[in-house]
Amino acid sequence: MYATKRIKVMMAAAVMVLASTALPAPAHATTNLVVLNWNIAGDTADMKAIAGVIRGSGANVVTVQEIHRKPEADQVRQLADELGWDITANAHFGAGDNPGPCDDPQPGQAGNAILSSFKIIERVTIPISDFETCPVNRSMAGAKLDLGGGSTITVFTTHLSPGLSATSVARREAQADKVRNYLANRSPLILTGDFNAPPTDALSKKFVSAGWVDTGARYANKPTHGDARIDYIYTKGVTITSGSVLSSTLSDHRPIVMKMTR
Repeated sequence: MYATKRIKVMMAAAVMVLASTALPAPAHATTNLVVLNWNIAGDTADMKAIAGVIRGSGANVVTVQEIHRKPEADQVRQLADELGWDITANAHFGAGDNPGPCDDPQPGQAGNAILSSFKIIERVTIPISDFETCPVNRSMAGAKLDLGGGSTITVFTTHLSPGLSATSVARREAQADKVRNYLANRSPLILTGDFNAPPTDALSKKFVSAGWVDTGARYANKPTHGDARIDYIYTKGVTITSGSVLSSTLSDHRPIVMKMTR
């Protein structure tokens, strides 16, 4: 009986030694992300020139609004081809509405897109309005990117309704509420888009109050449309290192670029 007890003590000690000398689980390698967001004004967009700006920025994650997929011109495919990224593995289009005036729609669809040098492993498109005719319906596109080594990041992009009337403001705030509610309690996340609201607007302040980091406030606090900053890259759970608003006349909006690590 004494021998049995002694064996048990020795076994317990061996387990303690193994536990104390066990190597920690390897941490995920840090991934450098360069995120570019841009409302490209799809009706007149020069996709070759736009791709040139994107390449020059070094972006490996690109989110765009007002991009069109028409029978005669698929701008998502054009942009993917110009960037050398596969339309199937590296692009996601989230349709919002028809590309023409809502009372006289043209063939095809318009909406938001996410393109990346990283493989997209999950896709989703979330409607955030349901108008029977006008104005244009809005949506949010989402994609989970495989960064390698078991690390991922999820990116969403949207385009909220414009306008300064009380009806337009209420419409836009309702869309923003849907965005925040859908993404609540998730991290890490990147949320981009044309929000049609300046940082001083109640809509923008609600995102910050909900825990979103307005990266432009610190790193790119410059106008993105006329003399207003209405285009955003919000983040949760990532580290921002630098950012800028690029000068470009290819659209009525200027692109935003943020460098970050995950």
